Amino acid sequence: MADPLFKWDESFLIGIEELDHEHKLLINDINRLHEELARHEEKSEIEMCLGEIYKRMEAHFALEERVMLVHEYQHFDEHKHEHNDLLDGFTEYMVRYLNDTGDPSSIPIEETLERWVVNHILTHDKKMSLMVKEKDSFKKKRPE
Repeated sequence: MADPLFKWDESFLIGIEELDHEHKLLINDINRLHEELARHEEKSEIEMCLGEIYKRMEAHFALEERVMLVHEYQHFDEHKHEHNDLLDGFTEYMVRYLNDTGDPSSIPIEETLERWVVNHILTHDKKMSLMVKEKDSFKKKRPE
């Protein structure tokens, strides 16, 4: 059994409960893919993992974008553009994997997913959550 690619810890928390929950599920899915790739599992198992990660990312991004819109997040367009780039990159990987007859671990999806977790959750999502919570706090303090 391979060590997980990511060990969930509180550094991944952004402070928005439903998004934190989804981030945790996504990291579990990525770790499952990592395990399947390490075991050189059947291509169908890896394809299933990839499909589940894609669906989770797509649904997560939609929820995150709704949160940003509801809270009038000022960097929404930039953040959404990054979501689109991440989904496009993941789709490109999936297509290459499905068309490749060689070793699936030769295509660096784990590096891409690791960069996404580190760069996106720990920077962009944390920045977004701070601004959302700050705006909520300001609204609560402001007299009606």
